Amino acid sequence: MNRMTLCAAALALAGAAGASSVATAQEQERIDAFQYWSAFTSQRPEGKVCWAATKPSDQDFGGKNRGEVFLMITVYPDTGVDTEVSILSGYDYDESRTVQAKIGSQTFSFFAVKDGAWLETRNEEQQIVTAMRRGAKATVTGYAAGGGRSTDTFSLLGFTAAYNAAKKACGR
Repeated sequence: MNRMTLCAAALALAGAAGASSVATAQEQERIDAFQYWSAFTSQRPEGKVCWAATKPSDQDFGGKNRGEVFLMITVYPDTGVDTEVSILSGYDYDESRTVQAKIGSQTFSFFAVKDGAWLETRNEEQQIVTAMRRGAKATVTGYAAGGGRSTDTFSLLGFTAAYNAAKKACGR
C-alpha cells in the first residue's frame, strides 16, 4: 500500500470517528461501518482504490505519544492487487525488526518501512485474511526506531463485512 493511501485511510477513519470535516488530497467515500471496521473507496490518478480499516480496541506503547494506528486491507483493481494487508503504527518502526501479528494460534511477520508494515507475499495475505475471517482479534507487536515496543489489539468483529463491501465497491 502506498503512503498516500495509508494517510487517506487514516484521515477517513478519523473523520468517520467523529472529527468534523477532514480534507485530503483525494476525495474518498465511506461505504459503511460494520461493528469495529469501516469500508472506504476513493478514485486516484492510478485508478480506484477500496479498503477496510479499523483502529485498535486496546493500545500499549509504554506511555509514549504516537500518531493514529490502523489495521487495513486494500484492493487496487486497476493494478490487479486483490488484497494488501497493512499496518500504520503511529511511529517509525525499527526497520531491522519484523512486526508480528497474532490471530488465534497463527503468527504473521510483516516487514516495516517508516510507520507502515506489510506482508511479503500474496500467499501470506490470503492466509491472514482467512485467519481474520475466523478470528476474534489480532494482536500486533512492533518495535520503535528510537526504542520501545507497542502492542495493539484490533477487534475483528465486522472485518468480513467491511472487507466484502470494499471488494464489492471495487468490482472484486
